[in-house]
Amino acid sequence: MWGLFIGFSLLFLFWKLSILFAYLFISIILAIVLNPLNKKLQFHKLNRVFSSLICILIIFLVIFMLGFVGSPIILDEIETISKIDYNNFQNYLNNWISDINDFFKKYNINSNIKSDEIFSLLNFTSFTSLFAKTFSLLGNVFLASFSICFITFFLLKDTEILKDKFLKFISNYILKSEEKLIEITYYLRRYFTGLITQLSILFICYGIGMDFLNIQHAWVIALFAAIINIIPYVGPIIGFSFASIIIITTTQNIDLIPNLLVKTFILFAIIQNSDNFIFQPMIFSKILKIHPLEIFTIVLAAGMLGGIVWMLLAIPSYAVIKILAGNILK
Repeated sequence: MWGLFIGFSLLFLFWKLSILFAYLFISIILAIVLNPLNKKLQFHKLNRVFSSLICILIIFLVIFMLGFVGSPIILDEIETISKIDYNNFQNYLNNWISDINDFFKKYNINSNIKSDEIFSLLNFTSFTSLFAKTFSLLGNVFLASFSICFITFFLLKDTEILKDKFLKFISNYILKSEEKLIEITYYLRRYFTGLITQLSILFICYGIGMDFLNIQHAWVIALFAAIINIIPYVGPIIGFSFASIIIITTTQNIDLIPNLLVKTFILFAIIQNSDNFIFQPMIFSKILKIHPLEIFTIVLAAGMLGGIVWMLLAIPSYAVIKILAGNILK
């Protein structure tokens, strides 16, 4: 009875502190990935503190470079949106929706799309709310980045001390704990390598596709779409929404917008299906030895239980649990 109570209490605590555990897990993955570089720097007689700081600076440099590439375009889009003549845009939207309704009527399909309902989503209040949420999100991202870098620094600096303490703790419950820790480290490194490979393939596919469609800022959209694809199933929708905003605000001939949006949607659908049925099974099922059906079920369950954060951590967490559970069952 007490065991059941303690078990439920731990699950409740984990659920409440899921963001903190997510920060810790991401920090562990980053520390595992950066540890070889950290050791090389220490091999060249560099102090552990300085070698760890250099690794953290590399993380900040990557974040800065992404911000440097993306921020001018985002600011340009905000300026473009602020200059939109909403009366002309509403007239165009009315004509466009009328054409869509007429098209459906030809095939006896009841379509009752109203431009007023769509346009109400594009008013000043909506944009104000959107920008407020965006700045709130940026604040959360800054807090998350600082927390993850802070934890990662100490994981890199005190790797051996923390490793010894962790092994002493789990050796009472898991046989050959050091071997299992090496195995977990090996698979997490392979997972991160696979993730970089997947994102690189998506970046190239999106970039070539949108460049072929003559969409402005094609490679920046491709970079955003590839990175946001880390979020399973939700990421591609966000990526397409971002691409749609760029298309609407940068295409001078309004009549070309519907055609471009349809082509972009088809492009995203083709690449996303290729990712789901070709790239991911080839990369992750081979690297982590997990069946594609397992990956789909785990990610879906994680999304239902804990939202986007759990979806992000579902696959590497499952790989770790699978290794430890296999040992316990033996």
